[in-house]
Amino acid sequence: MRENMHYLKRMTQKKGEDAVSPVVGVMLMLVVTIIIAAVVSAFAGGLVGGQQKSPTLSMTVKIANTGSYIGSGFSANVNSVSQPISTSQTKIVTSWSTTMKNNASVDLIGTSLANVPDGSMITGGNTSLPNSVNVQVYQGMRTSTVTDWATAPFGMSQAIIAAGQDNPTDPQGSSATAYQKPGWFGQYTLEQGVSLFAYPYGSNGGEDIAGAPGQAASSGYNGAVPYTYSSGQYTSGQVDPTQAVLGTGWEQLRGGDTVHVKVIYTPTGTSIFSADVPVSEG
Repeated sequence: MRENMHYLKRMTQKKGEDAVSPVVGVMLMLVVTIIIAAVVSAFAGGLVGGQQKSPTLSMTVKIANTGSYIGSGFSANVNSVSQPISTSQTKIVTSWSTTMKNNASVDLIGTSLANVPDGSMITGGNTSLPNSVNVQVYQGMRTSTVTDWATAPFGMSQAIIAAGQDNPTDPQGSSATAYQKPGWFGQYTLEQGVSLFAYPYGSNGGEDIAGAPGQAASSGYNGAVPYTYSSGQYTSGQVDPTQAVLGTGWEQLRGGDTVHVKVIYTPTGTSIFSADVPVSEG
């Protein structure tokens, strides 16, 4: 009997010792899991904290098409920013859809829109990149020798004007790659009070746009035939500032149409401005 009791006592001790091992294992696993979770959390927190934040931008944008270069084009006023934003770190994207009104407009020659029947739906828009020539002008519009000339949309403010006084414009025009001007897209900074603009070029609009009597319309978006680009010095492949920002065929836009405008902050790839802008005809 006494031997049986000793045996039971030894068995009880062994069972108690066996029961300790799983508990310790579970506790060790929990500790390891907590440590790993803490390390992962700290690492993830470091990544998030190290990401560059996008600035904020508020603008009032207007897009107008009066049928001639007077009063037409793209304009925007910067209302506020969270910090000054260099346009060299942005790109402007526009997109729109409308119906073809006049496929005889000269700017359509050589493009995919040239043979689109009037009344058909068309889409358009463009991406304006900083410090990348997108205005290609013709003789008589700006320069007699240079065709690659500028980067739109242009910027205007007191600071930009002051910078330009120390960087005078060559009256004969200068190569964009050799001589970036302070008001070209990519050279100025977006801050409160800065205005952006991209207006179409016209030449010798004459009586069609209340010009001098007897002056014949020559070329560009001059109003000789409303809402179309006219031939003359204007040839296919040439792009004025409004075409550079809104894309070829923008002159087909009318009141009631809208243009989607986005400003992308390229360091983060984030859209810092996005709006559907109604087109006005005056």
